Amino acid sequence: MTILKKRYGLVLMITSLSIILFYTYMGVSDLNHWKDTNTYYNSEQYLDDLRGMSEDDNPRYTGLSLKERQELDKKEGLNLFYQVDSYDEQGKLETTSPNDDSYFTMYFNENPLLLLAIVVAAGFFVFFVDLRTSFNEFLFSLGVSKRRIYFSKFALISLPLLGSILLAKILFVSIITTGIPAEYVNISMMDLLANVLASWTTYILYFFIAAFIGLVTGNLILGPLTALGFCLSLEFFITAVINAWYYFTKTTTDLYVTNKFFVYTVEKAPISILPVIVAIVLPLLVLAVGSYLFPTLTLEKKGNYLLFDTLKIPVVIAMVIYVPIVLVFNHGYYSYENGASPIPGLLIYGIITALIGSYLVFRKEIHGSINRRRQVKNSSNVKS
Repeated sequence: MTILKKRYGLVLMITSLSIILFYTYMGVSDLNHWKDTNTYYNSEQYLDDLRGMSEDDNPRYTGLSLKERQELDKKEGLNLFYQVDSYDEQGKLETTSPNDDSYFTMYFNENPLLLLAIVVAAGFFVFFVDLRTSFNEFLFSLGVSKRRIYFSKFALISLPLLGSILLAKILFVSIITTGIPAEYVNISMMDLLANVLASWTTYILYFFIAAFIGLVTGNLILGPLTALGFCLSLEFFITAVINAWYYFTKTTTDLYVTNKFFVYTVEKAPISILPVIVAIVLPLLVLAVGSYLFPTLTLEKKGNYLLFDTLKIPVVIAMVIYVPIVLVFNHGYYSYENGASPIPGLLIYGIITALIGSYLVFRKEIHGSINRRRQVKNSSNVKS
């Protein structure tokens, strides 16, 4: 729709270009960081520093010549990905280190939190801004079906924004991998591509979730807080669900999950297919649900916390399940060391959440009921 292009075109162009330019800048910065590190490892200053370092200062140098020390530092400091090795007091490598499968990088600094904030904000504003600025009234008066408006908004905003993120990530990876000698790029191109696509699906997920929240909420304060709170807690919820499953099924007694579920940055760790499937299926689900809700949107409810009455009870139920699980199981078992049960905590948090959630969702109904009772009471007093 032309009217939507005029309304959002400039902002979309600036946002998309900013993402691409920022990732390009980060790629060049990380590449320059690698070059500076490489220059240092081949400098006389580095060799002087290395000669002055004893085996007591760094046990990993035990029994190594100066050349071997230099090669070890280059391997760990210049490789695109590295592992943190653990050494015992004699300087011997501990092969049973818990970090054996953990890879880190100093040269892929994407700043995922900033990108996630942009994606969530953009997704939330897709519908929320038009609702709060009464632009929906104008759109609905054009004689175009609401479902067409719904899909037009998604197509106009999501395609350029998410497309720019994918392009930015590809440019970012290309700048670094082409600027670093191949011997130090210790990851295959297929693995890099898989990581880029997996992390991209994560941002698709957050965009559509935020857009759905912006569609169903109308309160100027509670709407943004809901989007922020849900997106910030989603990883914690998934972690809590897994830990709760471990606890109630007694799968294990001393292990709990703390790792992130979704892929946000380029990593060397193997990509699990489950997070990718979730990141693809959930957006399709909320897109379909939203396509049925949006045509029923009425303008007189734009100040309500929830714009659709059919969602009120399901949202309260979701709150009662979601919040207690996150609070009780996010950090692992609920005091499993002393045998304490998580049930009391779940019940207490559940009751508190039910009370708060019910008030937020049914606030107008509650206030209306109170006012009616007051009117009845006042009428009775007048008659008496």
